[in-house]
Amino acid sequence: MATYTIGLDLGGTKLAAALLDHKGEMLDFIKVPVDMKREGSPSKTQKRVISLMSDISMDFKRRFPKQTSGPSFKGIGLASAGPLNTEQGKLVNPVNYPGWKVVPIRDLLQAEVQKNKFKTKVFFQHDATAAALAEGWVGGAQGMSSYAVVTVGTGVGTGLIFNGKPAQSRGMGSEYGHTVVDIRGLQQQPEKIHHNTVEGIASGTGLLRRARDLGFTGQSIEELTLLADKKYDLLYKDMSWALACLCYNLSIGYNLEKIFLSGGLIKIRDLYFKDMKSHYKNLIRQVNPAFECKIEIAKTKNHAGVIGAGYLPRL
Repeated sequence: MATYTIGLDLGGTKLAAALLDHKGEMLDFIKVPVDMKREGSPSKTQKRVISLMSDISMDFKRRFPKQTSGPSFKGIGLASAGPLNTEQGKLVNPVNYPGWKVVPIRDLLQAEVQKNKFKTKVFFQHDATAAALAEGWVGGAQGMSSYAVVTVGTGVGTGLIFNGKPAQSRGMGSEYGHTVVDIRGLQQQPEKIHHNTVEGIASGTGLLRRARDLGFTGQSIEELTLLADKKYDLLYKDMSWALACLCYNLSIGYNLEKIFLSGGLIKIRDLYFKDMKSHYKNLIRQVNPAFECKIEIAKTKNHAGVIGAGYLPRL
């Protein structure tokens, strides 16, 4: 029997949502911008975002009544940027949601959809871990037991599947995007640790912040990448090194079968991906080539998060 789920992938700048079947195929997909600073009030923003997720879920239910009712519908999966606690269903001072602190987002969303007469359960997971689950479900990691998905977008997330299970403890973990890679920068500004992490250097937010330090006045990565000014080449060089170090650390820590890249910034991979793989190979072979693994673009690409979210009710 065909079964269905709704997947919601909440990030710092967008919300992606899909209705998926048991094969991981999307019957419908929507992506909308999410401005986490619009109201100037974290509590008001939380209410708007939760209402938005509920409204989209209800829209799927209205337009696909057969797929979203009865035993064929398995539930709603919510994947979000973290840090977060999957067991408690809470965001825990999430980096990309200013001022949110500790928010029981799973239960708040479930209460909102049930208030609208949608009697279903909400399942919750870290967005990069959801992306890794998606890659194992319908992507390039099928049949693998230990692998990672690195999501490069507004932030840098790491979804790590180790011996067949998400590498998390007490509902938390797999936050390797926050690994420090710039020791000199940390020494100079120890109060700004985030600027010196993989995410601080290789994420969309990090690239824009560093570009503005060099004089960039635009608002988006798209604008930045259209510039021919070579002074910005350093940004992508540093990005390739930071991601190479992340992959190196994951490899020697877990002896992975493969590492996959996904997320919004794979669309500019020509600027960093080839160099990243070269740096990674040089680093890992100096230590022990037995730890080396292939690095590829995820087959689920930038839909990994929402597909993974739709997989959560099936676990």
